[in-house]
Amino acid sequence: MIVLLHGWSDSSRGFQRLARRIRTLGIEDDVREIWLGDYVSMDDEVTFDDLAAAMEDAWKRERLPAAARSVDVVVHSTGALVVRHWMTRFRTPENNPVHRLLMLAPANFGSHLAHKGRSFFGRIAKGFSGPKPFQTGTHVLRGLELASPFSFHLAMRDRFGDRRWYGADRVKCTVLVGTEGYSGISAAANEVGGDGTVRVSTANLNPAHVTLDFEANPTEPRISVTRPNGRTAFARLSNLNHSTIAVKKDVAATEDLEERIRRALTVTDAEFDGYCDDLDAFSALRRRAEQFDTYRQGYQNTVVHLTDTDDHDVDDYFIEFFAKNRSNARASDVDAKITRRLQEDVIVSAHAYKANTAYRSLYVNCHEMRRTMTDHDRGLFLSLTAMPDIADNGFVGYRTLNYDDIGSREIEATDIPAFFAPDRTALVSIRIRRERSEDAFKLSHPPNR
Repeated sequence: MIVLLHGWSDSSRGFQRLARRIRTLGIEDDVREIWLGDYVSMDDEVTFDDLAAAMEDAWKRERLPAAARSVDVVVHSTGALVVRHWMTRFRTPENNPVHRLLMLAPANFGSHLAHKGRSFFGRIAKGFSGPKPFQTGTHVLRGLELASPFSFHLAMRDRFGDRRWYGADRVKCTVLVGTEGYSGISAAANEVGGDGTVRVSTANLNPAHVTLDFEANPTEPRISVTRPNGRTAFARLSNLNHSTIAVKKDVAATEDLEERIRRALTVTDAEFDGYCDDLDAFSALRRRAEQFDTYRQGYQNTVVHLTDTDDHDVDDYFIEFFAKNRSNARASDVDAKITRRLQEDVIVSAHAYKANTAYRSLYVNCHEMRRTMTDHDRGLFLSLTAMPDIADNGFVGYRTLNYDDIGSREIEATDIPAFFAPDRTALVSIRIRRERSEDAFKLSHPPNR
């Protein structure tokens, strides 16, 4: 059995062509049933919690198989978040009915268009003809926004939790995403490193979790990089955009895409690790071939979440990357030029999550990062300024970690690939110390009479 799940502002009608294609791919067990899932994505009151609960109700109501690894699922775009949220809320890794999970251009870590969708333009463009005029699915779009807490903490559950959800003996997940933007007037939605709607890096379900702990000793922060728990397959595909990869409208699917869909829906447990290796090698080959194409170069979606000693979100801060020659206390002219290049060419864009600016997305061109730092044999330093600054406030706040702090954390040039990898999301948890001066609270004896 195969269940197909659409994306935001779509419906099961958009998957009719894909369903017909799947039936002709020569997949074993040609008596498979194909179910088309429909969910509400354009109502402003509907949340991802609602969608996960409604999916569970519908699954039981239609008596779909409940046995572990008994159903294959194909999702497009937002459908990936829906099914992941459903699995982690209502199933366990051991009793999860999902066997193979094929994600076509999934918005696993959001879309650069989501925060625009809630704007007036988004409501006019998408909301006028819906059943509820001018509604675009406010809560769903908040979860789809870059650096959303929803996608951050969902990954902490299913990619970095103690229980393993993915792998050869669990959910065999394949992510396919295009590297071609839209044409015509729709090209206004394009962003480098994307398919017109999602970034290649936000589709990939193999993120990294980076922790920077400035709490114990702000001048010597502890840093670590954690790989996800369990493996998923990933491939970037040329000449496909967010629509054509799902065989939308009357656009014909390529033989390469059809073969990759067939393979994702037939790969066995014994084949899965080798299958992942093959797709990794294919994607690396495509990146090398397209390394001088700015649109298709490898980018990292770097999501930062800043908290303090009291577990409070810190929503007013600024992060800056800079270069510094370790032998000099002050920046040289070369360092200044490298730092400018970091700001202008390496960090492509930055987005603060609108409802909680403690979460930020920094979009990093990994090709330019490697070229900039390696060519000059410089380490990458981090500057972090958070408000209130205790030096100005005098009572409570944070100490600035600036250019000249001797304890600023350096990422050496040889380690940069571990922290900035193309076609990937890195979730960065930073913790800083909330400090209080003695003047913030005093106790004294009363005067003697």
